[in-house]
Amino acid sequence: MVGRGGRGRRKPRIAGPSTKGMRTCLGTRERLPREEMIRVVRDPEGRIRVDRYLKAPGRGAHLTYDRDAIEAAVKRRAFGRAFEQPVLAVDAEALIAEVIESIEARIRDGLALGRRAGLTVSGLDSVDRCFERMGALVLATDAAPATAEHLRRRAERAGCPLWTFGDREVLGGGQGKPARVAVGVIDRALAERLNTEFERRARLLGTPRKD
Repeated sequence: MVGRGGRGRRKPRIAGPSTKGMRTCLGTRERLPREEMIRVVRDPEGRIRVDRYLKAPGRGAHLTYDRDAIEAAVKRRAFGRAFEQPVLAVDAEALIAEVIESIEARIRDGLALGRRAGLTVSGLDSVDRCFERMGALVLATDAAPATAEHLRRRAERAGCPLWTFGDREVLGGGQGKPARVAVGVIDRALAERLNTEFERRARLLGTPRKD
């Protein structure tokens, strides 16, 4: 319908894709949801630190979970521009190591919280009985070769991602036991979260996605 003066009705505005919660990688300029990225902050001395749980106060900058992205940000000296303040020199390998350490801390925390909530099983016999419910399996780095091969075959048949992480004492400590050769995650949401963390770790270490 045409109004006075021959002007038509105003066309409705079409909203573009939402950018709420999106962040830009300093190395690649790729935009991703905040929760899918590494967040770094500048401490009072000018050092760049990894914000392990995305909760540190103040201004942050973001990177993708990719070695090339981190190396590119360091090469471009992107951190000083991002924080608009002087920063101490950043070593790419040291920053990557700190990111990996933060990932591993989240994995240990997730397994420990899972044990307290009854979302994990541990020990060879318990794991063997639960493959039909398992969304992720964590195998100790010092598992006996025969045990490791047995669990790999079971995981492959069940379509369950298997990750090698920590020795028997590390896995046992998170499960309230002296030692454990394997920990299975039987909760879907926790398994998805831990699988994501393991995939990030594998990319940064340059290792295969899973065993």
